Amino acid sequence: MQKSKLYFMVCILAVLVLVSLSFLAACSKASTTAAPAPAAPASTAAAPAAAASGPSEIVIGAINSMTGNESLVGKEPQWAYEQAVTDINANGGLFIKDLNKKLPVKLVWVDDESDSSKTAAAAEKLIKENKVDFILGSVDSPLNIAGGAVAEKYKKLYVCTTLFAENFAEQKFSWVADSFISAGGLMKASVSGLEVIDKASRPQNFCVLVEDNPDGQTFSGGAKATLESFGYTMALLEPFTPGTKDFSASILRMKNAHCDAVVTLISPTDAITLVRQMKESKFNLKYMFGGRGFWPIDFGTTLGADADYIISDGFWAEALGAPGSKKLGDEFRAKFGADRNSVTIGMFYSLMQGLGQAIETAGSLDPQKVRDVYYSGTFTAKSTPMGDVAYSNTGIGQVDPVALQWWKGARMPVVPSNPSIWTLKLMPPWDQR
Repeated sequence: MQKSKLYFMVCILAVLVLVSLSFLAACSKASTTAAPAPAAPASTAAAPAAAASGPSEIVIGAINSMTGNESLVGKEPQWAYEQAVTDINANGGLFIKDLNKKLPVKLVWVDDESDSSKTAAAAEKLIKENKVDFILGSVDSPLNIAGGAVAEKYKKLYVCTTLFAENFAEQKFSWVADSFISAGGLMKASVSGLEVIDKASRPQNFCVLVEDNPDGQTFSGGAKATLESFGYTMALLEPFTPGTKDFSASILRMKNAHCDAVVTLISPTDAITLVRQMKESKFNLKYMFGGRGFWPIDFGTTLGADADYIISDGFWAEALGAPGSKKLGDEFRAKFGADRNSVTIGMFYSLMQGLGQAIETAGSLDPQKVRDVYYSGTFTAKSTPMGDVAYSNTGIGQVDPVALQWWKGARMPVVPSNPSIWTLKLMPPWDQR
């Protein structure tokens, strides 16, 4: 009996020992499995990878006059900016050294309605709401002065054209890069093409008809001296309000001043109105030169044969043969028609192309670093349809103006003169066409 009882107690003790050993082993295993997987280290490890990935695209705001008085001018720049971005993205985007990768470019458009107050509002919206990296500017000096002022306020790089070099200098901008002609150079180009005409046949009395705004005031400022240097007389300086519907009073003053030539800075819609009213009033000129308003293809298609003989200013001509010009012209005609030849798309395409080169030169999307590239005094946008455009240490990339004569829907080069291509024709009276 005693042996049986002792045996039973030994068995119970053995079972308890085995259970205790199993429990300790299980606890040890549970502790070993749980230890390597705390949540915090996993989260910490993921953070640097997310930060290193950076932005997925370069966002560029584009301000344009899609409606309003300058809307006919705005059509072609809009296409040119888009085409430049298409070509950049077709090559994988822009290489950003800081990120060690290429990023595609995205344009964000805002319509300024041809109103400088709305250009300023557009720039504010792009910077504050759309968080753009850079801004491409609008289509004339007053608009770009307003947009550039906002860029200065927020230290955001604003790259533009159509802002006269003189107006740009007056603003003392430090966050705006401008590639354009000077008003003085444009005024010279407005009459230098006449040198191929026999002196006795040339016009003598000029009306300088300009918008009553900073563009017009700058353009007309040196007009008298320039005209006199070529042997002409400024018989009338005639400012007008942009958007006017009636030029009859101005035309009467031109007649009374015996004007036989007009040089004007004007919007396309105003230019079309002016030419039509000149014809209706039987006001005959020998020569007519227009800045900005005579650029768009729509000017010629709207007026038809009445556009013939009129001289348009410009800053790009496909025929001048700068790198990529023929390809760009072909792409434009493929989109808009075989008879369409633009005098603006080369400049606006080059503007976006140059911004891309500046970004890659900086190797960064930091607006200060890209701004410093433009203001370095050593940056040149190379192999563009405008040729190589060198920027000064004040942010200006000055180019030479050209002049082109409307003829049967085409634009023929007058300045620089090349008689083997075209010789300037004076305007015959309306009833002799």
